[in-house]
Parts: sequence; structure tokens; C-alpha cells
Amino acid sequence: MNLQQMKQIDSSFELLSEEKDFFDIFSISHITEPRDGSFVFCKNSKYLSRAGDKSEYSSFSKSGIVLEKKFAQSMKEEDFLELKIKFGWVAKVDNVGVSMSAFSKPFYDEKFSHLNYMVDGRQMGTCEIDPSAQVAQDVFIGENVSIGANVTLMPGVRILPNVSIEEGTTLYPNVVIYPYVKIGKNCRIHGSVTIGGDGFGYTFSNGEHCKIWHFGGVEIGNSVELGANSTVDAGAFYPTRIGDGTKVDNHSTIGHNVQLGKGVVVCGQGAIAGSVEMDDFSVMGGRAAIGPDTRIGKGAQIAASAIVSESVVIEPGAVVAGHPARPLKEWLRGLAYIRKNSLK
Repeated sequence: MNLQQMKQIDSSFELLSEEKDFFDIFSISHITEPRDGSFVFCKNSKYLSRAGDKSEYSSFSKSGIVLEKKFAQSMKEEDFLELKIKFGWVAKVDNVGVSMSAFSKPFYDEKFSHLNYMVDGRQMGTCEIDPSAQVAQDVFIGENVSIGANVTLMPGVRILPNVSIEEGTTLYPNVVIYPYVKIGKNCRIHGSVTIGGDGFGYTFSNGEHCKIWHFGGVEIGNSVELGANSTVDAGAFYPTRIGDGTKVDNHSTIGHNVQLGKGVVVCGQGAIAGSVEMDDFSVMGGRAAIGPDTRIGKGAQIAASAIVSESVVIEPGAVVAGHPARPLKEWLRGLAYIRKNSLK
């Protein structure tokens, strides 16, 4: 894709920096991890402050950035000049959400449209399955799937194309793995788990919910356990990630772009919205929920049934409860006050 094609997809697309020796655009990436040959979206200063914070680089001369028009107009000249130095090109669009929907579709189609979902990769000769792997009857293994040593696939497992599963991992009955998922060593994925389905991402425009197409996939580390009937959604433009040793209980939801660190614990019916980050060894109690774009610090604890609001930062080691979630002692004092006054 080039600039002219981008203009055809979204007529509001306008280049704000001088057109240099332009390069082809192969994908969209997340603002925290701009990749060469891609571009990122930025709606406001909150997102701009996170540009590249998960990258080893500080400038991105082979990446572009697309700003929302209102934000671009509000930027100070010195900030805009700094942005032009940091990125290879800068553009604006009327509405970032609408543009995400429009631009994500062709990249999704390019990545997914050629995949064969109908013929088992073993018939096609495109799988790599270690001889020690145990594969039950009624298992589908898609093209270009890699199955490591001593992997166990129980009846009803469905593995779609371009998936890799490393040694010692067990998939229990009726697990479904969508394309572009990587699962590490010695994991246990319990019955009816779904990994890599589309994230729940839409933008409302002209009376309809326009889909943002997700093609980032999922990366799961080693010794991870996912409880029965849980779901892990694919990232939009970069992978949803689950770190080594993380344990997720039954009926839990992990949304798109979520980044779970090492040793995280999510108890039963935990609900994690998109783009949440939970640092190492943080814990969610049963039926707790975390709103989008929230940051949970290392070792923090979210009490059972607590609701953490959108874009909140929970400090490392904190213990929070209630709705909206707040420090546990504060929440308990509030309950005591209500009980005391309700008796009057």
C-alpha cells in the first residue's frame, strides 16, 4: 500500500510532512511498538505519550503516524516538529476510529484470505508434527501448523492455520485455536477454550458499528494454564500476550491487545477489557473486571467482584476493591459508614 492508495481508502487522509522517498506500507502496528513499513494511529496526547514505549528504538524513520484531525490542530508547533523528526511521515484523518476500520480491512484480507480452513494440513503435507505428539481422533490441524514433542491434542480440538504449539503442552477437548497463535511449552489449555478470535473492537459511524479488523494474533508463554470456557482475543495490530506461568481460571475473558506479565493470576469469571496491562504476579479475584487501557502494577491485587474503571493506573503492590475500585481499607471504611448510617 502507498500514500495514494491510503487516500483512496479514506478521503480525509492528508499528509502533513514533506513526502520523502516513500516506502511501501505492509501493515498497521500499535503505537507502543511501531514497526518498519507500518503506521500507527494516535487520537490524543495520552496515546502520543506512549509512542514507542515498548520498543528498543526511540525514533521510527521507517514508520508513519496518523493523527486525529482535532488533535493535530491542537498540537504546539514544537511538539509537531518533534513528531516529524521521530517518525518517517505524519498524516491526519478526520476520525481515527473510522480510519482504523477502513484501513484494517485490506491488511486483514491480505493476511487471512489465502488461508485454507477446509482441508487438514496432514492431507496437504504442510504440517510439522513431532512423532511423540499424541493426536486423538476428530482433531483438525490446519496448514502450516507446528506441533512439538509430547504435545497432547484431545478429541474435538480444532487448530486453524499458522499455529505453533511447543513441547509438553496439552489441549483438552474442543479447544479452538484461530490462526497466528503461538503457544509455549508445558501449557494446559482446558476444554472449550478459544484462543485468537477477533477482538471486540468497533467504531460507531453513520448509524452503524464499523468493525476494526484484528490480525495481531496471540502469543502465550510457557507453563500457562487457561481454564475451561475461557477466551483470549487476538490483538488488533500487535499480539495479545500472556506471560510465563500465568494462570487463568474458568469462564474468563482476555480482550484484544491485553498484555499479561509473568505469574499473573485471573480467578473465575475474570473479565479483562482491551489493551489492559497487568504486570508480573498481579492477581484478579473472582468475577472482577478491568476496563480498557488500564495499567495494573506488579504484585497488585484486585479483590473479587471489583470493577476497575477505564484508563486507571493501579500502583505496584496495591490492594483494591469495590466499584469503582479503590484501596481496600478505604472501601471497607465506606461499607462501615453505610452500615452505620443505615441503622439510624
